[in-house]
Amino acid sequence: MKIIRDEELFGLDMIPLFVEWGVKRCNVAGCRAKPTTIVQGLAGGIPLAGFCEEHFQQANVPGGTKFKLEFDGYDAFSSKQEAVEP
Repeated sequence: MKIIRDEELFGLDMIPLFVEWGVKRCNVAGCRAKPTTIVQGLAGGIPLAGFCEEHFQQANVPGGTKFKLEFDGYDAFSSKQEAVEP
């Protein structure tokens, strides 16, 4: 697993990477926050997912945690904050 994040600016410098890689939201089910972290090589063949700061910190403990992930067309960076169908 590879974790990519900018801890000093909480993802500000990573916005171009989020855009290039298509990471538009925290992928934890039910969360619509902007991501601050990209995680590659997750279990179950998921190539990458975005996590907001809260969910990253929940997972960044000994033993980690389990999240249900969802991938849809929602864009947390968009000024229009309505859910969009994929």
